[in-house]
Amino acid sequence: MNALFIIDGLPLEDRRAREALRIAAGTGVWGKVRPTLCFTRANDPALGQAEDGELRRYISLLRETAGGLFTRAPEEPDGILCHTDEAGLARLIGEADTVLRF
Repeated sequence: MNALFIIDGLPLEDRRAREALRIAAGTGVWGKVRPTLCFTRANDPALGQAEDGELRRYISLLRETAGGLFTRAPEEPDGILCHTDEAGLARLIGEADTVLRF
């Protein structure tokens, strides 16, 4: 099963966005769901180097189990996130069995 997590907030600032990362990481480890994440609001360049160990653990797990980590932000991706446009997001939504928005 493919699940697309569309995350509107920044995990370093927004509890809902952080919870979405936690849920996505947990479902990926479970092995029955392949999560894909798309951050819509902005690219967070500190996401991979966050001082928060819990956040780093989520990102590490997702890098191993996720179908992809994407951003809609116009800034240059940081190496963890890949840029996608409206058409790319529409393709991700079409390929997902379920879409969750946080």
